[in-house]
This record gives sequence, structure tokens and C-alpha cells, in this order.
Amino acid sequence: MLTHNRFLSLKVFILLLLVYKTHSKLNLKYGILRRAPNLAARNETISFRPRTKYDVQKTMRLMFYKNNTKTLEASAFDEDYLQRGSGCSPSDKFAIVLHGWIQSCADEWSLALIDRLSYYRGGCVICIDYSLIASTSYMRLYTNFENITGAIVTIILTLIKNGFDVKRGYMFGFSFGGQLVSAVGRSLAPQHMIQSIDTCDMAGPGFDPIAVDHSKAGKHVQCFHSSRDKGTFVYSCHRNIMLGSCGLAQPSVASQLHLGSHGLCVDIYINAFDYPFYALNTTPSECIAFQKVAKIPADYTVGYEENFDNRVTGQIFVPTSLHYPYNLSKKELKFLAGKK
Repeated sequence: MLTHNRFLSLKVFILLLLVYKTHSKLNLKYGILRRAPNLAARNETISFRPRTKYDVQKTMRLMFYKNNTKTLEASAFDEDYLQRGSGCSPSDKFAIVLHGWIQSCADEWSLALIDRLSYYRGGCVICIDYSLIASTSYMRLYTNFENITGAIVTIILTLIKNGFDVKRGYMFGFSFGGQLVSAVGRSLAPQHMIQSIDTCDMAGPGFDPIAVDHSKAGKHVQCFHSSRDKGTFVYSCHRNIMLGSCGLAQPSVASQLHLGSHGLCVDIYINAFDYPFYALNTTPSECIAFQKVAKIPADYTVGYEENFDNRVTGQIFVPTSLHYPYNLSKKELKFLAGKK
């Protein structure tokens, strides 16, 4: 039998649910992730959490690449890494790659992206590895979000101090790394505005439904969305590219169960360097546009864009297919759009 106090607590809980009934079930689920854990878990998290961003920075590694060759691995805490044979010059374009939870710079997708960036973009590619922290629980990683952000800001400021130009800068982040990229860019702005930022299925748990203007993170910010369970529902980038079924699920999950709709995002982004992913010029009838729909030219394709077209902003819907490389041909796209 419930005690009087427990009965009152239950009534309060039900009342709160009624007050916040306008929140979606997904946002309620994400809200649970932000609730304080039990006392034992909280004590464990606090004891693990490094005290400052400098403690976090000591655990991070920088992987430098030139021409798709790893030239140097250094501690992020040592500011003399640029003088230690990285091969990176201030006159180079530079790219920053950030991984997600339970990932590292050694992951297959990280190496594949570094390869494509090296080939198509050139310059210096730097993967920032924070896997020592990312290999723990999501809650532990989340509690270190501000510290990791501050450490990465310090790294980029060191690059700038050594002559690197943010107008030649590009950042990419997947999942939790996508949220980091946005936070880092917004911390650097407006004094140091990164030229181009792309994110892939930016993490939602722990971050949604708080409204953040991700467009302020860089001069040109593209966000690719692919899942309903792990990706964010905050669509505030200059471009929000809704992959597959309304940016919520990928047909290819049926053939790539190990990746899921979330993990497929980064594979699709990498494939878009070599295969055309055509966008629809209208919103699919089953989808809801939460942002203005972009006006796109005929045969428009999405992916990494060296020269950002400022005329194309808003939501962009890009159907994907069942099998690798997950794109649709022009003929398939016209059939899907109901054209003869």
C-alpha cells in the first residue's frame, strides 16, 4: 500500500505530465537522460569527472594527416606539436574531425573520411581523439561535454596562433561529435568564424529539446539527419539534410542492421564524395518540414561542398536506397516523386 507521501508524489508526477503534455514522447525520453541519476551513480560520475578542461585535454590525442598519410600523433596538451614534423603548414587548408561515443580516430569511418577529405580537399586533416573519455558511459561523457568543448577550443586557438586561417577551416562531427563541433564553433565565433562545418546525425539524447542555433557555429553549417532515436530534433543549421525517410530512418537499415539508421549517416556522407545523392525539389507527402524548404536547382546533389551555395538554405529531403552506396539514380528519384 502506498504511504501518504508516496501518494502525493504520484499525484505531483501525474500533474507534471499533464502540464508538459505538449512535449513529444521522444523529448520525454530524452528528458529522462538528463534527470539526475541515483546518489551512487551521481557520486561515481562526479569522482570520474576531470576537474578542468586541462585535465581533459591531457587525455586527448591529435592525429595529423597529410596526403592521407599519418604524419604525427601527439598529446593535445603539448603546444609544440606543430613544430614536431606534422607536415602541416599555416598556408594549408585544415580539417578537424570529431568522433562520437564509444568511438575513436581509429574507427573505419574516421579513416575513410580522412581519405576522402585528403583526396578531394587536400591540406591538413586533424582527427582529435578523446576516446579515453568516450569509451565510458554516455552519462559520464555527457557530463564532460563543456570540458571537452573547452579543450578543443584551446587546440584550435593554438592553430590560429600559429598562423592557420579559419577561412580555410572545416570541421566535421558525428553524433556526440556533431554537438561538440557546433559548441566549439559557437565558442570561437564571432571573432574566429570557421568557414565550413558539417555534422552527421548530431546526438539528441541529453541535448534535446533545448533550442540551439547551430547556424552560429560557422559561416556555412550543414547538418545531415538520419535517425529518430539517436539524432537531434533541433533543425537550426543553414542546411538540414533529411536523409532517407524524412531524416528519421534509412531503408538500408534492413541490410545493415549493425549500423542502424544512426550509424548509416556517416557512411552515406562519405559515399556522397563519390556517388551522387540527389535531392527532391518538394517535401515528401509523408514528411513534415520544420524549417523552410530549400529552393534547389535541378539535379542538385548533397554532401561535402567546397564552395557553399548561399542560395540553397533550409530543409532538403534526400531519399536513400536499400543497398550500398545507398543513393538513388535520377530515374529512381523521378519515379519516387511520381513523375513519368
